[in-house]
Amino acid sequence: MATYVDPYTGVTINPSQVGYESLTISVDTTLQWPINGNTASVVANQIDVTATVGSLKLYLPPATQVSTGTSVIIRNAGANTFTVVDTSGNTIVAISSGIIQYIYLTSNSTQNGTWSTLTFGAGTSSANASALAGYGLTAINTTLNQAYPITNVYSNYTFVSADRSGFFVWQSGAGNFTLPSAATIGNNWFVMIRNNGTGIVTVYPNGTDTIDSNSSAQLQLSESFVIVSNGTNGYNTYGYGQSASFVFTQLNKAVTGGTVTLSVVEASSLIQEYTGILTSNCTVVLPPTVQLYSIQNKTTGSFTLTFTTGSVGASTLTVGQTQAVIAVCDGTNVYNSNTSNVAGTSITLAAGSAASPSLNFVGNTSTGIYLPTSAQIGFAVGGASAMSLSSAGLAVTVGISGGTF
Repeated sequence: MATYVDPYTGVTINPSQVGYESLTISVDTTLQWPINGNTASVVANQIDVTATVGSLKLYLPPATQVSTGTSVIIRNAGANTFTVVDTSGNTIVAISSGIIQYIYLTSNSTQNGTWSTLTFGAGTSSANASALAGYGLTAINTTLNQAYPITNVYSNYTFVSADRSGFFVWQSGAGNFTLPSAATIGNNWFVMIRNNGTGIVTVYPNGTDTIDSNSSAQLQLSESFVIVSNGTNGYNTYGYGQSASFVFTQLNKAVTGGTVTLSVVEASSLIQEYTGILTSNCTVVLPPTVQLYSIQNKTTGSFTLTFTTGSVGASTLTVGQTQAVIAVCDGTNVYNSNTSNVAGTSITLAAGSAASPSLNFVGNTSTGIYLPTSAQIGFAVGGASAMSLSSAGLAVTVGISGGTF
C-alpha cells in the first residue's frame, strides 16, 4: 500500500487540507486534493454541500494521490440528497438532507480506493441505511424498506443461502425447485415461489426434510406460496394461493406400516398416492369429515393398506397393492365408491397379490383371485396362496381336504 512520508523524518504525511469549504452544486462535481495550487472544489476538512437539484454525484479524487487515513467530513446543507462516489463513480454513501458523514480512506492501492463511512447524524444519531440493508431490505434515503427481488426461472433450480427473501417466478413447463437443508440454512430463511408457467412445479426439500410434513409440495398453474425453514428438519408454508382452475392437489405419502394419521393439510389432497415397503399392515386414519378421495396403492411388501376414520365399528376400506380406487368418507365410514355392476363386455383388474387379491370380498379382502405371474390364475385364502391354475394344470398349494379323487 503506497504512503507519503516526510523525506527528513520518515513520518507519514498528508497533503495540507483546507479547513472549511462551502459548495453549492447544480451538476455532478469532482473534488480535488489541495495540492499543486488547487483551490476550487477541494477536499477540505469540513465541507458543507448544497445540491440545488436531486440525484447529483460528488466525486472524490484518486485515492492513490494521498495516504490511508485521509478523511473528510461532509454535511448536506441543502434539501436534496446527493451521493458521494469514488473517482470511477462507484457509490460510497448517499447523504440525505441535514446528515453529516465522516468519510475516510482505508486502502489506496487502486485509483478508486477503499472508503469507510461513519454517520454523525443531524441533531440525533442516525444509522447509514445503505450499510444496514441486507436480504429482504433496501435503503430509501435514510430508512430501511422491505424488498423482494424477483427472479424468473426457466429450468430446474436449487436454492442457496443468498436466495433469502427472493421471489422466484417459474416461467416454463413442468419443473422442480430443490430447497437447501433446513438445518444448514437456519431458522426463518424463506423464499416466495409462483408458478407462472405451463406445467406443475414440484418443490422438494433436502434429504429427510419435509414440507408441511410432506415429502414434497406442488404448485399448479398460477399458484404461489411462501416457504419458511424451521431450522431443524423441514419447512412450513403460508399464503398458499390456490388456482381457481386447478383445485386438486396430490399427496405423495411414503409409509412402512403401523398407524398413520393424516394431518388436515395432507387430507386436503383429494388425489393420494402411497409408496414405500410395508413391513407390517398399515392403517391410514382419515379426518372424520365428508370427503372424496382418489387413492392409489403403490406400496410393496406382503401387507395390507387400510383406510379408516378411527370410529369404533365403522366400515374401513382396504386397497390392494397396484390398485387405485375412488373412496368416499361420510364422516364415519370409508367406502369404495366402485360397485360390482359392470356395463360392458369385459373388466380389467390389477395383478394383485396373495395378501391383497384383485378380486376380493367385502369384509374379507384377503380372500379372492389374483395374477401371480403371466398366464396364471392364483387363488388366495386368508392372505396366502391356496392354489393356482395354468396351462400345466391345477396346483393345489394347501392340499386337498375331503372327498376321493
